[in-house]
Amino acid sequence: MKKKLSKILDHYSNFPSSFFNITIPIPNHYHKPTSTKCLSRCHLSVTPEPSPGAPETFVSRFAADQPRKGSDILVEALEREGVTHVFGYPGGASMEIHEALARSSMIRNVLPRHEQGGIFAADGYARASGRPGVCLTSSGPGATNIISGIADANFDSIPIVAITGQVPRGLMGTDAFQEVPLIDITRPITKFNYLVLDVEDIPRTVKEAFLLATSGRPGPLRRFVGLTGIPVASTLMGLGIFPCTDDLSLHMLGMHGTIQANYAVDRSDLLLAFGVRFDDRVTEIGKNKKPHLSICTDVKLALEGINTILEKNAAKQPTAENKRGKGTKFNDNVSAWIEEIDEQKEKYPASYRTFGEAIPPQYAIQLLDELTNGNAIICTGVGQHQMWAAQYCKHKNPRHWLSSSGLGAMGFGLPAAMGAALAKPNAIVVDIDGDGSFMMNIQELATIRVENLPVKIMLLNNQHLGMVYQYEYEYGDGDSLHSYMGNPSNQAQVFPDMLMFAEACNITAARVTKKAQLREAIEKMLKTPGPYLLDVMVPHQAQVLQLIPDGGTFKDAIKGAQ
Repeated sequence: MKKKLSKILDHYSNFPSSFFNITIPIPNHYHKPTSTKCLSRCHLSVTPEPSPGAPETFVSRFAADQPRKGSDILVEALEREGVTHVFGYPGGASMEIHEALARSSMIRNVLPRHEQGGIFAADGYARASGRPGVCLTSSGPGATNIISGIADANFDSIPIVAITGQVPRGLMGTDAFQEVPLIDITRPITKFNYLVLDVEDIPRTVKEAFLLATSGRPGPLRRFVGLTGIPVASTLMGLGIFPCTDDLSLHMLGMHGTIQANYAVDRSDLLLAFGVRFDDRVTEIGKNKKPHLSICTDVKLALEGINTILEKNAAKQPTAENKRGKGTKFNDNVSAWIEEIDEQKEKYPASYRTFGEAIPPQYAIQLLDELTNGNAIICTGVGQHQMWAAQYCKHKNPRHWLSSSGLGAMGFGLPAAMGAALAKPNAIVVDIDGDGSFMMNIQELATIRVENLPVKIMLLNNQHLGMVYQYEYEYGDGDSLHSYMGNPSNQAQVFPDMLMFAEACNITAARVTKKAQLREAIEKMLKTPGPYLLDVMVPHQAQVLQLIPDGGTFKDAIKGAQ
């Protein structure tokens, strides 16, 4: 088995983290366990990145010769991997697995109100903890409801194990009730797919899945920056790996990145890209931008090796004063370059338009960041609010920025915050969301209330699909074409009333409309125990700037308010 796993890992560990499928069909009747051949039918799917999490020692609750169902074997396999939370929505094809979960004293099942909410919660759990997130659904529509979550994990290299139901083996391929060819559907967006037809394959398959899911791309950067003095630009996914509060941070690059970050990437003689892929919004090794030298390895190991060499060289050279204080001779050699970039920082600071007493959304994010000292775990949906949160939060810590970056899946923020709150129960977890994204998985308010998760929701409500409206305004004729989310017959009314959704789920909520009231409102949200919804009304005319237009370069950037 070890030899087989080694071959699999050798082949797949160089691939981007993504998703796997495993299917286990069984009889369609339920009975007491009589042998290990009685198994539950299920799919198992997985996505990668770091973190073992398995206990060093494990004592089975079953005797070695005690008969058990395949569902019990599956749950014990999850226990052996250190799984403590499963986000599972039951159905006919997965009921026996839920029965086995109920017999586990180690794993807690969290019931989402929609399967997509479940997989996004597993995603948030994985991003916040570094351990694989696990979700469970039934067959058919239950399984297809997690497709967006699979694609999201594939894009962003997030370790997820998804277990889904399937029809009994004898009915597979017959278009049976609630049968879908999930392996075929997910193959293009997964790292590996499993179809398990023998109960004895369950433990090995789960072990392989977790090994593959946790093989990936982590790494230590701060020591390298300290030794070289080279400025750092972060991708949207990388925010928090290197603190944006550091003088050498250029913050985020890309379409909505800072002028100084895009300037530095464009003008640099040497661009070191650690653990990134240059997509169309930034620009994967040999994919959209051809490197002069490409190295495929674990970033952590690579940086540790480079740091060792740099430390030896630094010990031989005298330190020198430069603009940023003491550093190595190599550090001093980049001083002129740093000063050139600093000129861009000073010339083009982040700025935004104000609207009298109305609340600028950027200001709301700045204030939240200030009041949490930049230590909150920030989850977002997708849209303008996502970019503002990326731009105006300080991002001081790893695994504190959870956002659907590659796929850009609306509805991600609320369930991801739910998963993060379970992974990090002592952390402040805030979902910064827009009204459009929030509505897509608003049903998870019920889950957050029932589970009593202290998720704080700061809703930047502009009654529009803001990013769509911005593009209509900037590139179209200025009309709001299907991007207005309110009630056209009464545009003075806030519609829908988000406070009523919160009230329906017994969640404390408030609305704030004026800038002068905002600080007190956020402070109250943060001090109130349990979940809280703060509906912050913001002008729909607010735009995400800086912005590089489609087809343009950083030289064509539309800058912030001057």
